[in-house]
Amino acid sequence: MILEGKRNFLKADEVANGDRLEILSEGEWVESKKWTYPDGTPKQQFIIKVGMDGVERDFTLNATNRQNLIRTWGKDTKNWIGKFATVEIVKMSVSGQLKNVIRLTDNGQ
Repeated sequence: MILEGKRNFLKADEVANGDRLEILSEGEWVESKKWTYPDGTPKQQFIIKVGMDGVERDFTLNATNRQNLIRTWGKDTKNWIGKFATVEIVKMSVSGQLKNVIRLTDNGQ
């Protein structure tokens, strides 16, 4: 078994509206270390690698971001590699608190 080190997630306070993220991987479903269902079962997160300014980071694609990118580039995430998505910062309720989150849209590429 290969153990993976701590992930380096991209956070909303590290990007700005209009920033461009390059999709670097097709992504993978992983068990969440933070979020669980009421019965204690871990939720699944879809994590992709993204790049910005030559730095590679992990990014969790929530359902809204997945649907935005599926509408643009299709369901096969292998086809997303090398494409660029544009960052939009929006306020959303997360665990009962209003927080800035990253929404991704395509930029026509």
